[in-house]
Amino acid sequence: MTAPHQGRTSAEHAIQQIPIALQRDFITVVGSSHMTMEEWLRRQKGNMMRFINQGIRQIRHYPPASANDATQRIFLIFTEGYERPLLDAVKEVVETRYGAKYRELDSIAHLLDFINLRISKKREIKQLDMFSHGLVGSIEFGYEMDKADSYRMRDVQAQMLKPEAFDLSGKIYSYACRTGLGINAEFHVREDEDPLYEKSLAQLIANAAQVSVWAFPRRSTYDNTYGTTADRANLKAAGQRVRADKLAIDRYEVQRSNYQKRLAAHRQASKDANAQLPNESAPRPPLKTASSEDEMLVRHAKSRDGYERSIGYPLDAEGAVRPVRSGNEPTGVPASLQEYKPL
Repeated sequence: MTAPHQGRTSAEHAIQQIPIALQRDFITVVGSSHMTMEEWLRRQKGNMMRFINQGIRQIRHYPPASANDATQRIFLIFTEGYERPLLDAVKEVVETRYGAKYRELDSIAHLLDFINLRISKKREIKQLDMFSHGLVGSIEFGYEMDKADSYRMRDVQAQMLKPEAFDLSGKIYSYACRTGLGINAEFHVREDEDPLYEKSLAQLIANAAQVSVWAFPRRSTYDNTYGTTADRANLKAAGQRVRADKLAIDRYEVQRSNYQKRLAAHRQASKDANAQLPNESAPRPPLKTASSEDEMLVRHAKSRDGYERSIGYPLDAEGAVRPVRSGNEPTGVPASLQEYKPL
């Protein structure tokens, strides 16, 4: 519910009431993922899953959902191009594993309605993260799909966002390409050329929602969704170390169980509850050879492999291994997320 915050500056000033929403939403939005014909023919579905897996990673990093829904994790997904078994699996992961609400979208109007409906529900958005394709001036939740036009967010749609739907300290993150760039530069922005950040879609969203927007002025890249080059090169050896550690622990558990049985029999026979086995000490647990990074990489790989077998897609219930990062183009603008404050 929403409670008023009351304050009085002096006897001459009236009481000011500022509504403070006690119910906060953390929302991830996942766009449809276009596959090239070559990717489809080769059954290379990793790229198709990049937005979904990044979205799951983001849901995992939000504050935990509370039992009374004072804090909610919400996962929104544009459905075109995603098969029903995949969508059902994503729903099960985000709801069961992460306690998130799951909703499907089929137009940009659905997304705007969902966001602005926070007002009548007396909720506020604390953070909104968007994973999709993008062009200068648009976030393409259906890039090169049949419904591309009805899935697209441009300046007109951005201006429909209502600031009352957002927490005063809320944040919006766009991981689409060039949301933070105001000119249609493909490869380079010259030193004497104005990037027109103030005309970027990121700035327009910030102005409409009255919260800070973080976005890339460059293209974004999802190439680390399944780990860096070093992560992928290390995966085989990491798996070997994890398996070796499991075998060592299994052997240790058998040795410890046998030792405990012999010790109990010896104490019973000697009628001494503190007696120790002669010339024998308790087995020591083995030292781990796998690092926490090794274990993390193997968990991700096992999840992807399991879903690849069951539904035909490398869904990662752990989420993406690494976050979205800035790409290489256009040069001449920062290679990182930039903050766009509301004007």
